Amino acid sequence: MAVPVVNIVIETDTDFSRTFNLKKSDNTPLNLTNYTFDAHMRKHLYSSENRGVAFGATFGADPTLGALTITLDDTVSGFGSLTSGRYHYDVIIMNSNNNKKTKVITGQAKVNGTTGVTITKGYGDYH
Repeated sequence: MAVPVVNIVIETDTDFSRTFNLKKSDNTPLNLTNYTFDAHMRKHLYSSENRGVAFGATFGADPTLGALTITLDDTVSGFGSLTSGRYHYDVIIMNSNNNKKTKVITGQAKVNGTTGVTITKGYGDYH
């Protein structure tokens, strides 16, 4: 079965989150109870960088429903950590019962620059 291609957009200096609803070939949710994940992004598919940028990930409140959310917080997407441009990313899950790894999502991540706006919490002032 072909791996779904899902392109994403990440704004630097912001929190990023994307939820995928993983399904089996019969279109029922994939039970993620016994799975771990690995989600990484790098500048080029075959680049020499060691695994690139790692996403955080969480499963939904009920792992039997197949929801997987990948995240990057603003410290990872921030200035100097992640530059504007196109990247390749993959989401791989591993069954902890048999150690079988499966790529479940792949695609391009477009990273857009941000001007460096500073928000003062509590006052609503934008600098």
